[in-house]
Amino acid sequence: MVFVTDAAGLVTHLGRHWTSLTGQPVAEARHFGWTHVVHPDDREAVRNLVLDAIRTQSGFTVRFRVRSAEGADRWVISGAVPSFGPPGETFLGFLGSLMPLSEAPSDIAEAAGWLRPPEPPSQQGSPLERAADLLLAAHSLIAQSGRRRTLEAVEIALRRLGEELAEETLMEVSSRTELQ
Repeated sequence: MVFVTDAAGLVTHLGRHWTSLTGQPVAEARHFGWTHVVHPDDREAVRNLVLDAIRTQSGFTVRFRVRSAEGADRWVISGAVPSFGPPGETFLGFLGSLMPLSEAPSDIAEAAGWLRPPEPPSQQGSPLERAADLLLAAHSLIAQSGRRRTLEAVEIALRRLGEELAEETLMEVSSRTELQ
């Protein structure tokens, strides 16, 4: 599922699958409400990583546990890329994705993650990450205009782009695990 944050890291859009995964209504998950379903032992590590990503405007990947709709702990992986847009390549926020893992990771017992070193916005990331910048800028502008149908179309594009970025994140995690 895809999520979008503003420059302060507050979740402004979260895919509807969040509720089926966690049982938490999307409206309650907005801003930092999503942290309420993060496992208590993982909450501080996830929070610190996300705050570091916001402060440094860096992409990140993190694996952690959430309380599922059934009340059990469920491992997920989440990653996000920073988005920059006009004017002057201003930091807009993050486009991210979160996916449940089919089984618990064997290499960690608590939340673990890393930041991607920040790059100058003009040299930032893959073509997909640069497309995310443009879509997030469009999302922000269209949300301000109140054009709901157009906003829904942009959110569909963000979801598809987020799925592609999630695949890149999983490949990155796999290669990191193989190197260790």
